[in-house]
Amino acid sequence: MQNKEAKFLSFDLDGTLISLDFSVAIWHEAIPKLVAGQRGISIDEALTWVSNQYETVGEGSLEWYDLTYWFRRFDLEEEWRKTLDRYQHLIHPFPEVKDVLKALANDYRLIILSNASRPFIQAEMEVGGLNGLFEHVVSATSDFGEVKKTRRFYTKVCQTLGVETHDMVHVGDHWEFDYLAPLNAGIEAYFLDRSGERDGPGIVHDLNEFAKMVNEERATP
Repeated sequence: MQNKEAKFLSFDLDGTLISLDFSVAIWHEAIPKLVAGQRGISIDEALTWVSNQYETVGEGSLEWYDLTYWFRRFDLEEEWRKTLDRYQHLIHPFPEVKDVLKALANDYRLIILSNASRPFIQAEMEVGGLNGLFEHVVSATSDFGEVKKTRRFYTKVCQTLGVETHDMVHVGDHWEFDYLAPLNAGIEAYFLDRSGERDGPGIVHDLNEFAKMVNEERATP
């Protein structure tokens, strides 16, 4: 780590702070079940049909990430907030998250930079007990109209917050969007590989390891 005077620590949300169980269940279980019930088809048939509909829009479109769009498109009768509420029991922070964040908050200003839309972020932060720990929470899709966390996104965030790129360190679980993109924007970045499949410079395997590296470098004369 090069930046020994980092003021801001930036975290991805899904897969970094919160497990993917909730978001996966909404897109690939909850919505197909609603479609199956309304159309009188099997869950498997509904899942195949819904997945194909997702693909017709594609990850390059903002609609891909917009839950309200899909509820309108599929003409679902259940209100989308009710669906999120029914699956909130699947919102789980990773075991070390809260303790690490509380400790880091003593020395750094914490922010979240997520590709998820606002409804998912709000539910995950509230149920996951993360509210109050972060100075800023930014959704690439809802707040900046960006479909991915690109170099431009990170640059815009820094400009909006009045933060120099060298005053921020980012960590997340996506190689391109949480590691390469911020690096290309001049932000120090770490790739979080909870699977343990990768090792090397810039790779950490949990947030305890990330915090240790940040604090060790901060303490180095």
